Amino acid sequence: MKAVPRTPMRVVPKTPRVHQTVEKQRRDTSDKARDPVNVFCRVRPLQSDADLTSLRVKNSTTIALNPQDQLLQHHKPHNGAQREVQYIFKHVFQPDATQQDVYAAVAQPLVENLLKGRNSLLFTYGVTGSGKTYTMTGNLRHRGIMPRCLDVLFRTISDYQAKKFVFKPDKLNGFEILSEEDALLERQHEMNQRFAGSGRFAFRHKDSDPEIASQASVEPIPLLGLDEDNMYSVFVTYIEIYNNSVYDLLEDSGIQKTLQSKIIREDANRHMFVHGVTEVEVKTVEEALEVFQMGQKRKRMGHTVLNAESSRSHSVFNIRLVQAPTDSQGENVVQDRQNITVSQLSLVDLAGSERSSRTKNTGVRLREAGNINNSLMTLRTCLEYLRENQLAASNGLAPKKVPYRDSKITHMFKNYFDGEGQVSMIVCINPRIEDYDENMQVMKFAEMTQEVQIARATPMKQDLGLTPGRRKANKLFKIAVNNLNELGIPEAKDLEVDVGLVYSLGPDFPAYEMDSPEAQIKIRELMHYLEQRIEKRKKLRANLDIKCDSFRQMLMNLDRDNLQLRTELASLKAVYKQERDRSAALEKKVRIHESSIDVLNNTLSKQERQIEELTFKLNEKENMLTQKEHEKEKQKKKFSSKLAVESDKNKREFELKLREQRVKLQERMRIKDEKLRLVSNILQSEDLPSLPRSQSSENILNDKDRAAYTARTEESSVPATRTDIYATPRHGAAAANNRHRRSRSAGDKWLEHRAANPVPLGTIMQPYLKNRKSVTKLTDLKELTAHGTTKYCLVSQDADTDGDVETKLYKGNVIPTCGGGAQVVFNDVECLKQKSPVHSPTRKRPSNGNISALGGGAVPSTVTSAQDVASRCNLGIEGHSSKKSKI
Repeated sequence: MKAVPRTPMRVVPKTPRVHQTVEKQRRDTSDKARDPVNVFCRVRPLQSDADLTSLRVKNSTTIALNPQDQLLQHHKPHNGAQREVQYIFKHVFQPDATQQDVYAAVAQPLVENLLKGRNSLLFTYGVTGSGKTYTMTGNLRHRGIMPRCLDVLFRTISDYQAKKFVFKPDKLNGFEILSEEDALLERQHEMNQRFAGSGRFAFRHKDSDPEIASQASVEPIPLLGLDEDNMYSVFVTYIEIYNNSVYDLLEDSGIQKTLQSKIIREDANRHMFVHGVTEVEVKTVEEALEVFQMGQKRKRMGHTVLNAESSRSHSVFNIRLVQAPTDSQGENVVQDRQNITVSQLSLVDLAGSERSSRTKNTGVRLREAGNINNSLMTLRTCLEYLRENQLAASNGLAPKKVPYRDSKITHMFKNYFDGEGQVSMIVCINPRIEDYDENMQVMKFAEMTQEVQIARATPMKQDLGLTPGRRKANKLFKIAVNNLNELGIPEAKDLEVDVGLVYSLGPDFPAYEMDSPEAQIKIRELMHYLEQRIEKRKKLRANLDIKCDSFRQMLMNLDRDNLQLRTELASLKAVYKQERDRSAALEKKVRIHESSIDVLNNTLSKQERQIEELTFKLNEKENMLTQKEHEKEKQKKKFSSKLAVESDKNKREFELKLREQRVKLQERMRIKDEKLRLVSNILQSEDLPSLPRSQSSENILNDKDRAAYTARTEESSVPATRTDIYATPRHGAAAANNRHRRSRSAGDKWLEHRAANPVPLGTIMQPYLKNRKSVTKLTDLKELTAHGTTKYCLVSQDADTDGDVETKLYKGNVIPTCGGGAQVVFNDVECLKQKSPVHSPTRKRPSNGNISALGGGAVPSTVTSAQDVASRCNLGIEGHSSKKSKI
């Protein structure tokens, strides 16, 4: 199988925290000066005056711890009994000591080391509830060590801070320098994330945690000894060690997400750091406290018997100060990461040691207490091994291996105990007699810690040979130039100031006295200092030789380039002339084509306008045609309806005339038959009565014979078509009283029978029926007899000959019958008709006059209307719900 070549990994050089080579860092530190661990003691005030105390502060450095049985028995100890034990510290803070006193004695020297490029470690140690967190962070009224350190630091470097993102972490415990353009892009990206409200850069409230900052705090005085030619940036990290696992409290993750544990690694300079930890650049005290507050919300706290808010983990708040020299003008940072100096101040709040017999912890709390005690025991073991190794080195014995890796807290700060910074510790004591045993163990650990000697770190800053004070000089020069410009002096623009390189071997030798016991150490320091000056002199000479050679080479290159450029210039001029002529010809062609394009564009615009006009006219014509079609369809429908109405009318008129003709013919035939009968009777009769001449042949019949003959004629000549719909058949008809009258005190109740979808009248005068009930179908007798209905109204709507809507209301009385039903007797007809204001031609209407008959009989004039009403009625109201045909 053929191996696939891989791209070699690019090794990025790491930024050294102090500018020494790795070989010098690995050099034996036995020849270096050593300093003991600074151990301070702070006594917490008693919470109640009734509490008994187990210790007594003798002076500013000594504490006496009394035995517990001696305090309870209130008598002097016998011979052989446990006596009072005294412990000596660098300084003892009594219960009435203020937070400012603790900061000035303990933390202020560490901030000065931070500005000088040195590392420092400060941790608080004690039993639970002894005031460790109060000493480190403070509360609303009294700020602790951490806020005060940040306040002093930012007030000292306020005028010398670099712009944000000039220094950027490289995720490997180092920093890199970004150019002005890259830093500007990073700031723009941060601003976009703030406006979007996402990530760590989202807008947050600027109010600090009231448990940390106080608005009534006294402004601290800035520290002296700051290098004004450097630019500074402050980065903070906040981690916790919970159950021997490291967690990043500033990790950019959601609220619901669980923090991921981190690992501790070693960088190229053999310094321990937390891999992947979040380093936040802060520019003000408020911003730093806000970041601390964000991490404090994620810190694990718990409730125990001895402390309501007990820390269940070790918290580490790191303040990293990054500084780099400025260029010769003192305006921008030198773009060389080898010149960066990084110093760190680590503030550690250790969780308190606990006894399960007193805290009564179970489950998770018991496991947490076990991990806390194990880590504190590992710290104690490491310090004991360091003390034993120092004693063994003085006796020429081999040193023991210190078990730093047994706990995360000792593994993280291994470099401090190996001589990479100053270590200080504050022992917090709760003087109650109940904590006597725990205080005894804490005192023993503090006493042993003071015996550990830490090698003194002497970091050396890189000297670039630039003029000291160049930044302030450049600033003053610009102010002077601006003042001259305001006075109107034009020569001020041409002024220049030279604050460039100064070839100096550094400051003078320090003064030493050789009669001291540490003469050998001083001689080694002087030799080391002289070696550095010799190296500096060699570097400066090499730099000068390189610059001279480069300048000479530059002059030769410039001469050669000048000759070459002249030759190229001559050839380029000839080419330029040819190209200029060609360009002029092309420009002429372009102008011609542009003019033709303009003509075509004008023609095209005219054609487009004509197309638009024709399209508009075409749309108008189409709209007119559509409107005419609509009108034509409307007229067609109108005339079709009129034609149908006229056809119906003519048909009814013809039927009526035909019926009248039949009646007349039948009457004539009857008269002729009667005459023939009379003639026959006369011929057959012997005695012929004498008749007066004045009496016509039509009146020769007597009244009795005429009535009988009329009855027979009516029975034999009943037409097939029914003409009178109101005649009730005698066979099976229910008896009713037509003169029936109801009580008028209850009022009339109407039953309105109308079509399902009536045409709205739209008239001002509308028919009004009080107490009415409207129905569309009359299929049940109960609708007529129920609820005391007394009146009936039938609404009929038809189109007249002119196409207008004609509404007729047939009204009648509801009369009860003997069979328990009801019948309607119509007694009124209302006709509602709307006329068009447009004059319509008059039409001859057929007359519905009376038809004379023999014996004074008459045909009613409402026959035609009655036929229309009969066609609308589907139910004969006879007192029964079943339909019956009428004869």
